[in-house]
Amino acid sequence: MNLFIEVKDGKPINHPAVEPNLLQVFGHIPSNWEPFNRIEKPGTEIYEVFVSEYPVYEKVNGVWSDVWHKRPMTDEEKKQQNMKYRIV
Repeated sequence: MNLFIEVKDGKPINHPAVEPNLLQVFGHIPSNWEPFNRIEKPGTEIYEVFVSEYPVYEKVNGVWSDVWHKRPMTDEEKKQQNMKYRIV
């Protein structure tokens, strides 16, 4: 399924749409709609968390995509994680 996202002033707006919907509405893919890749939420490594519950839309290799930013856990988060799983 081909996805496209509307772009204004070089930034994506709203959410991606499927190609058949755009063709039904416009009869073609408007020039301000660019290809989009849906990327599933990846896993995390130990002591790593996501910056947000949701992806951000960024252009990667010329194509808009979901990008899942991660960060290392803080010392406090590590302590809570260790207590949760009783890691000593």
